[in-house]
Amino acid sequence: MAKEPKDSDNKEISDEEPFENTPSDLDEFTHAELLLMHDRSSKSILFAKNIQWRSVGSSLLVFAAITAIAFFSSSDKFLVNLLGVLTILLATGVIFVLIMYQFWQFNEIARIVELEKHFSSLYLKIRDIKSRREGNIHRYTLLLFMCVIVILGAFVTNVVIARMIQTLNA
Repeated sequence: MAKEPKDSDNKEISDEEPFENTPSDLDEFTHAELLLMHDRSSKSILFAKNIQWRSVGSSLLVFAAITAIAFFSSSDKFLVNLLGVLTILLATGVIFVLIMYQFWQFNEIARIVELEKHFSSLYLKIRDIKSRREGNIHRYTLLLFMCVIVILGAFVTNVVIARMIQTLNA
């Protein structure tokens, strides 16, 4: 049995402004080109985000390998010290890569914004359900989270290496 809408539901529906879709002014071929560019930019953003997460995961695996190498070669003080320095360099490099991929995503998003100006008003209405500010907050929170994970991984690795050095000196 179908549920009848309440009066409050009808009021909400009647209070809404009637929406009139304004189609794109572009010809069919230009519209197809813009759709292709939009698709490519969207895929580039997903690719860059995937590479960012893989960079974080790979760096954590390398930190674990560095810790294992330092543990098994703890008799060589020079190598253990070198591994500590390599950990810091790796963390710095990964953070640099994360930021570079974030700039790439920013540029692709700017391209998408320009492309979307030429789409229909219905597309723009649906796109604006999630605000750009909210999207930016999510993107940069994830970037901060990734950087913190890399820094913590490097910190833990260097703490383990420092304890091994203290053990060698004792």
